[in-house]
Amino acid sequence: PFPPNMTASEVNGYMCGEMNRTGRLCGRCKNGTGPSVFSPDLKCVRCLDSSYGWAVYLAAEFIPITVFVLLVILFRIRLCADYMNALVFFCNIGSAGLLYFRPVIIFSSLPSNSEQSVVSIFISIYNIFNLQFFQNFFP
Repeated sequence: PFPPNMTASEVNGYMCGEMNRTGRLCGRCKNGTGPSVFSPDLKCVRCLDSSYGWAVYLAAEFIPITVFVLLVILFRIRLCADYMNALVFFCNIGSAGLLYFRPVIIFSSLPSNSEQSVVSIFISIYNIFNLQFFQNFFP
């Protein structure tokens, strides 16, 4: 709950500040930032002044999926088999749980700076079956 005497700009800063957003319902990115392609909550990140950003994005999206499909075809992996359904389901639930709920019990014994590293490793492994290969490596 908010303190009763917060102004509209203080509420906006409290709700939108961490995501670098502003405006009604955090609908706009702050100046110099844009929505991150790999962010599940559409966090705004600093825009890079480079002309090859679109090529990096396309390479990060299409090369891994192409390699993944080729591996499935080459090794004749049956993605509809029971064990694969269970694995894909587990990976989807595991990554969602780590992204949105941050299990406190598992990571309570770790130092705060290593918690993010451990979560990033687990999410990277789980996201292979979500076809989100580089979500943790790009802003």
